[in-house]
Amino acid sequence: MRMSKVAVITGVGKGVGRALAKALYEDGYNLGMITRSESDLTSLVNELGASSARVIFRAGDAADEHLAQEIVQEVLKQFGQVDVLINNAGMGKYGPLDELTVADYDDMMNSNMRSTFLYTYYVVPHLKERRQGNIINIASVAGIKGLPQESIYCATKFAQVGFGQALDQELRPFGIKVTNVCPGGIHTHFAIGTGRTEGDPRMNEFLDAEDIVKAVRFVLDQNPKSRIMEILMRPMYEAH
Repeated sequence: MRMSKVAVITGVGKGVGRALAKALYEDGYNLGMITRSESDLTSLVNELGASSARVIFRAGDAADEHLAQEIVQEVLKQFGQVDVLINNAGMGKYGPLDELTVADYDDMMNSNMRSTFLYTYYVVPHLKERRQGNIINIASVAGIKGLPQESIYCATKFAQVGFGQALDQELRPFGIKVTNVCPGGIHTHFAIGTGRTEGDPRMNEFLDAEDIVKAVRFVLDQNPKSRIMEILMRPMYEAH
């Protein structure tokens, strides 16, 4: 009997993470899921109609080391493997550097980079043992070019992109593929109230969460001998 593939996804409560969880569940994956909001997580599980035999879910901070280790261990215990890790958890706060705070730096670095490090750190030994798997970082164009009003956010995303690029070289000999997906603006809840305003008509020109889902499916659909290291995505209205 063929075993279902297994994906661990962080930040599934809203937006891109929620869309990815729904898509991979529809594709037959068993899931390990985490997000900060318990109500968002409960509504997602109810929407999926997911049975406990196919999902493991926890509400909590993706930057919590104990929780990351616990979830990976539970996924391996229940499902026996991890095939895909999607590091999606993240946050953004925009503004001039002198109007941001040290707490803003800590919050963004922990959410965007520490969470990526932790889940990757605890999944990689298993992937190396199996000599296969995909690690996908939902990064940002802000990890490729510096943008005004986004100095701290860019710093966290440059770190995430560099982490993925280094691991691509480190893990390729073990059959593990590492991909950075780097979108521009996405029309979700992201950064609403911390740099974006709900109802801003410009957001209608942004990418949709489904665009990111299609990119991730493209990465996962590659021939075993092919890897996609980076996908840069921009809305048509963004010139640079």
